[in-house]
This record gives sequence, C-alpha cells and structure tokens, in this order.
Amino acid sequence: MMTYPYTPSQVAKASAADLIAFIKSPTLLARRLDEILKAQQFIGNFLLQGRYQVQGGGIMVPTKENIRTNRRAETVAPGGEYKLTQMSPEQYEMYTALKDGIATEVTDEEVGRLLRQPIDDALSYLQTELVFSANDTALGVITSSITQTVAGGAWTNGKQILKDAMVAKAKVRALKLGYDIDTVVLDGVQHAEIVPELLDILPDNDDTAKTGAFPTIGGITWVAADGGEISDPLFVDRRVLGGIAREQIPSPEYRPVGNDTGVEIASFREKSDKTRLQARNPHVPVVTNPLAGIYVTGTGA
Repeated sequence: MMTYPYTPSQVAKASAADLIAFIKSPTLLARRLDEILKAQQFIGNFLLQGRYQVQGGGIMVPTKENIRTNRRAETVAPGGEYKLTQMSPEQYEMYTALKDGIATEVTDEEVGRLLRQPIDDALSYLQTELVFSANDTALGVITSSITQTVAGGAWTNGKQILKDAMVAKAKVRALKLGYDIDTVVLDGVQHAEIVPELLDILPDNDDTAKTGAFPTIGGITWVAADGGEISDPLFVDRRVLGGIAREQIPSPEYRPVGNDTGVEIASFREKSDKTRLQARNPHVPVVTNPLAGIYVTGTGA
C-alpha cells in the first residue's frame, strides 16, 4: 500500500485493493477525517474553553460564579501584615457522560467501481452528523444557562451595533466578577447581515473583509451559529464561561481525530463484503459561570 498521505498522482493510481487496505486502518482513516473535520467546526469547543476529564461516568464541576475573594484588598502600611482571606466557597454540579455516535458502511463493490469517492462520502457523512449533534448539545446547554439580558436598538447600522456591544461589555464588567466579554454568537443569517455594517466603521486600510474569517471588532469576535438556536445576540467571556468534559473509553479499535475535536474513529471488516466505519464523540459541555454571558434584545434578530 502506498504511504499516506497520497500525492495527486498516487490518488489517480490507487487501486481498489489499495483503498480496501486503507479503510481497514483506523490510523489512516483518522488522518483523512482530520482533513475533513476541523476542531473549529465545533462551536462548543470554541465557546467553552475549559477541558475536563470524565471519570466514573460523570463529572463534578465547580460553579465558580464568584471568582473574587471573600475579603477585599486593603491598604498595607510599610512592613504591615497582609490580611488573609479564604477563597470563595464553591458549589458543584454533576454532569453525566454523553457519547454521540454514528456509523455507516462502504461495500467492496462501491470501492471497486468508484475507488476513493465512497470512502470520502462516508467520512463526510460522519463528520456532518457529529458536528451538528455536538453543536446542538453545546448551544443548548449554553443558552439554557445564561439568563442575563440588556435592551438594545435595531441593528441597522454599524454604530448602533457597536454601541450595544459596548453596553453589553460594560454591564458584565459592572458585576465586578472579573468577566470581560470577548465573543458574540449570532444566528447565521443575522451574522451575514450585520458584519458588512460593522466593516463600514473600520478604517479603509483594514483587510478584515478579505480574509473570510470571523472578524474581531471592538475587542469582540463575531461568530455565527447555523443551527437556529440563537434568537438574540449572545455575548460571552469564553475564557471562563465553561468547558468540555471528555471520557477516555478504553476501546483499542478507535483512533483520535485531530488535536481538539474529541472525535474518535474505528473501522470493522464485515463478513458480507463491506467495511463498517464508526465514529464517536464522548463529551459533555458544561457551563460554570452563567454570569459570563448576556443577551442583547431588541436588535431585530
């Protein structure tokens, strides 16, 4: 079998036997799926920056809503004693382990007739289902945990949009809990409508519109959620909002995909002239600091 990854000429020359051997290797499949599935597609991984380990089928996560100490800082005279304070008491929430999984099959006849196409189609199918499932779960946890709101105006121009963003930042800072808004999540359609308005207030030499990446304007990264879960713009401090808990399942058939996707893939040769491709994502999204997020209402979303 040719050495992975294939060069363009190798892909053109790959035989059906080469490809049947390829899909029998979880390691090679994981590399190929990593080319299709990127960690950046998981909005939960982006918004929930913490990483925790699930043990015993669950995880106890501290809800550190108050990140300040019980005693406030005081003026200390030269040579004076510093006042000792205890850390704020923590409360814990229990999260039960979840495992998203999906499988599909590729027949020998499909590979013989179409070579690599059915393998890539199968991997793309697995990728799509795992991304949507994980994003739905993460956004569901986030949106149900955050209850703070602030009224805004209709988002018809860049100045109004930026004004409301700054008000959201100010309201969260006013809590004096150490939070600082750095990200806003918008419905995909609203994101497409308001980003051009924001670009109008940038300097002429700014090249944000050329990159296609999520823009950072006013110290806030403006990202889109395409599943319809976001009804109002959601501003968060993703440094402290929460995290993703993952379970290490001792299944030797699986190989991890990418650096931070959490996805694992395995292949199983079936007796009936086909190969089963199976992917899973054992993870639990958790929100530890709901006050690190706030909705802006009345924008016309």
